This record gives sequence, structure tokens and C-alpha cells, in this order.
Amino acid sequence: MADALRTWGTSLRQTWRLLPEAGPAVRVLLSSNGATPAEIKSRLPYEAARAGDAAGVAPGVKRDRDERRYRDERFVLQTVGLVYEQDGHLVVTEFGRTVLRWLDLLHGGNAPVLGRHAALALAACQLRNPTGAGSKYDSSMFVFPFAFIWRAMLSLDDRLSSAELLRAVLKVRNHHELDDAIKRIAGARRSGDIGSLGAPISNLNDRAIPWMGLASFGWVLIRDKSNYPSGDYYTINPAARSAIARAASLPLLHRDFQSPQEYAEHISASAVLPPVLA
Repeated sequence: MADALRTWGTSLRQTWRLLPEAGPAVRVLLSSNGATPAEIKSRLPYEAARAGDAAGVAPGVKRDRDERRYRDERFVLQTVGLVYEQDGHLVVTEFGRTVLRWLDLLHGGNAPVLGRHAALALAACQLRNPTGAGSKYDSSMFVFPFAFIWRAMLSLDDRLSSAELLRAVLKVRNHHELDDAIKRIAGARRSGDIGSLGAPISNLNDRAIPWMGLASFGWVLIRDKSNYPSGDYYTINPAARSAIARAASLPLLHRDFQSPQEYAEHISASAVLPPVLA
């Protein structure tokens, strides 16, 4: 297609969280195996910040907001292999059912146990895939987004800024371009000239947050910028570094999947869950 994306998308504004506590929408979706979108929308918690003032809102407008909310929440969890839609119903994958069982048990001490399998699953995620958003990318995009973000961080003192992500990493189309982006980021740090990386694909730094939230698996694998002294860098969680390094080093073969179901189940299976977790 003529307008196919050749840079990573930045339209997503929704992120998600497992630590320090999972967001309520995560629990709703992961508890909704077999439910219809209408049923799930009725269960999603109200968020004033997203819905605006409820007083006087026309029914059609409210339905639009409900639809956006459900779509955004589903997209986030679908991207990391936890859910997908089939025949008008939500399907929660084995990996998704596992994460649901962990929601009330997860804390900083045991998060690396789940994180090891999350890293394996996320390493299998492709930018170009058969989902609605993934199908919009150009055929030249051979990108494993989360493995690429991790490889950049591992090569750059375990850290990455929003500016580096928006100006360099989110422009790469393959492994070779990633290697070049890493070298250019290192050079920009030495020179102190972030402009040398070129123009950002978005002028809004918050457009980096959803990508980092996904790559962190709900902030299990990566720490938010607020944990860095200057507030400028996302950093690899030291407790998850070995899992990230192992998953990022895997040889990745780009595949063409026939359906969102096949793709989501592939990500779920890549988590390699042992019986004690599954």
C-alpha cells in the first residue's frame, strides 16, 4: 500500500501496568475469556480523565468513548500476546490466563519469575503482523520492537531516553539499521548533540511511553524514567537484566502469520510456560 508505515507508530496513548499494582482494566480483560466487546465495555471502570465530564454527554459520544477505551485496552494486551478477538468474542491466551493468576501475587521480589517468560514472549513480537495495527506496516519492516529496544538499551549502558527512542530507534526497519542507530545514539551522547540523531517522529515525548510500557511488560522488565536521578532515562531493571539479555540474544526469524489468532498464540507459546506457572 502506498501509505504503509515505514516508521514505528506513535498513535497509541494507552499504556499498562503490572507493578507496583495492575490497573483495573487489565484484570477486567484478562477475566473476560469468551465475553463479547459489549459485555467487557460494561465492566471497564470509569475514568474521568478519559471520559470527560459525564454530565450532559450524549449517548452516542459515550458509546464512542467506551469503544475507544475497550479498543485501546485490548490492543495493549493483544500486542504482548495476552488476548485476541475471534468470532466476536475475546479470547484470553494461556499466557494471559497465567498473568491473571499472578495479579494478586506479583511483587518486586517474585516479578523476575514471571519476567523470564514475559521476555521470551515479547522477543517474538513483530511490528508487522496480521492484527489491525500491525497490518499497516510496509513490507520492508522486519522489526521485533521489544527485542530491538532491549538490544539498544543493553548496548547503551542499560538506558534509553524518549528523545533517543523518537529520533533513532523508532525509525529502524531491520537489524542493520538498529546497529547504526545504536552507534549514532552513542555518538550523540559523547557529543551532547541530540539533534545529530535527526528529527523525532513525534514532538511529544509521551508518545514514547506506550512503547516503553509494552517493552517493560507493565514495568516488570524496565524501570520508568522517574527512577532515574535526572528523570531522563528508562533503565533496565537489574533483576530482569539476565532475562532480557537472554531473550534479546535469540535468533529471530520474521514470519508471515495468517490470522491474529495464529500470531497471538505464537507469542503465548513463546513464553514457554512450565506447568507450575501455566
